[in-house]
Amino acid sequence: MSNHSIQSKFHFWKKCLHASVLCILAIALSLIFSTGQSVWGQSEFLKLNWLTGQSAANVPKIDHAVVKLDGYQLFVLAAPTFNQRFPLEQRVQGIEDELHRIANSNFEPDTLQVVSSIDPKSDQPVIAINDRYLMTVTTIDAQLQGRDPIGWANQIAQVLRDALVRARQERQPQFLINRGLIASGIILTMLLGMRAIVHWQGRLKLKQETIEAQIQHTAPPYLDAVAVTDLEQQLNQKQRANLSDLQRRALQLSYLALVGGGSFIILGLFPYSRWIQSFLLSTPLQIAAIAFGIYLLIRISNLLIDRFSGFLKAKDFAMLKPYQRLDLRVSTVSQVLKNITAIVLVGLGALAILSAIGFDLIPLLAGAGIVGIAISFAAQGLIKDVINGFLIILEDQYAVGDVIAVGELGGLVENMNLRITQIRNNEGQLITIPNSSIAIVQNLSKDWARVDLTIRVAYDTNPNLALDVLRKLAQEIYQEHIWRAKIIEPPEVLGIDDLQHSGMLIRIWIKTQPLQQWSVAREFRLRLKLIMEQEGIEIGIPQQFLVAEEPLLKDQTELR
Repeated sequence: MSNHSIQSKFHFWKKCLHASVLCILAIALSLIFSTGQSVWGQSEFLKLNWLTGQSAANVPKIDHAVVKLDGYQLFVLAAPTFNQRFPLEQRVQGIEDELHRIANSNFEPDTLQVVSSIDPKSDQPVIAINDRYLMTVTTIDAQLQGRDPIGWANQIAQVLRDALVRARQERQPQFLINRGLIASGIILTMLLGMRAIVHWQGRLKLKQETIEAQIQHTAPPYLDAVAVTDLEQQLNQKQRANLSDLQRRALQLSYLALVGGGSFIILGLFPYSRWIQSFLLSTPLQIAAIAFGIYLLIRISNLLIDRFSGFLKAKDFAMLKPYQRLDLRVSTVSQVLKNITAIVLVGLGALAILSAIGFDLIPLLAGAGIVGIAISFAAQGLIKDVINGFLIILEDQYAVGDVIAVGELGGLVENMNLRITQIRNNEGQLITIPNSSIAIVQNLSKDWARVDLTIRVAYDTNPNLALDVLRKLAQEIYQEHIWRAKIIEPPEVLGIDDLQHSGMLIRIWIKTQPLQQWSVAREFRLRLKLIMEQEGIEIGIPQQFLVAEEPLLKDQTELR
């Protein structure tokens, strides 16, 4: 299949997806503005109770429950907290059953009578529908709204009449047919959108698998064996794979949003299914939705961090060794960011779940703060280790593979994390150092190293000859291919640094690659020994002179 045809199909499905989203938005807007009443008012999160003068949660020692009809909130009933909640729920259930019975009956809206009056026995307002008792408006019901009982009863009567008339209209055949046509359009749009998303996901999955196969096929066993251009190409391929994975996750989220949103809208179109919306927003499903949303956010945040890490790695790209150090730093910091992001999101999700269950978060957060302070005091050393370890990695003080010296300890860094650093010394001993105890560190192998070599020759040696021999030896080593790869710059014979009775001290500097200073120094000393023997240059030794007094010499002469 040609690239042109593939691109054409890709753009076709992309347009289908955009068209599906636009169709759903258009249908939603038409439903909102086509009627004077909201077709969305079927759930608690879409329409607040406009009759509630104050929040029921702010009223102390009062339980409350909402009366609904076809998913619409009508009004709130209340009861003292010290009473059992079951009578309040039974009261709400009895009112809702009576309202559903009336709504499903073939009553005439013109003859519907919803009247509020005063019961002579209880001296409280009661509401009747077509001369049939429905409910009693208690003083607590009115106090919950900040109203007087009679005025609140009259307002409830008007609300009930409007709700029953609306319920009668929504049960008419023509209304149901129109909503059925709208639901069919939404389902068709959902199917087109789902088909486009599945097709797009398949393409992205195939693209990601192809990129990963190329990375595995071209990846060398050792990083030093690959050219910089090849390494840069592999890095770009990894970035493309991460971007493709991120796009797939976004499409999965779009797929769920499309199916869930479309289904939720369809449920709200019909009075018989509108109650399911309230069930879908109930506490258990809220908890499941929060947990799933936190999981998605963690995955997406991890992909974004990987994408940003790849961008940082590709920003400055010159040599393999600096890239290895940058790769280690970015990988470690990105892992820390992933862990922090996951902890923050899980914490927020836990708070959201507790809030959905009904816990009061203020005392909970206060208690958590006290516990956090106690833990921080108990784990000061651990916290200091982690903070210092993070700064060591962030500032690139040293990395795995470096040779460092910490106080009297030194060796090759074999392992490091946010808490400890492990080094192995010349005797093979593995030394573990807490990061909090690392105040001053000497890195003997970062970026480059230097051989500081000194040689003391005999005092009577010709200095020009000695310097010429050393310069010739330095150039000879530098010109050899095997040593040229380890020596960064031509060696410098600095000259005579010291002049004593033991001889002349000559200093040589050789700038080398990291960790190569010892092998270069050994080779230079070996060749220096051989060439000094050839040129007749003697090593410097201390000069001693004996001075004897003249009487002692006369005595020795007489004895002879």
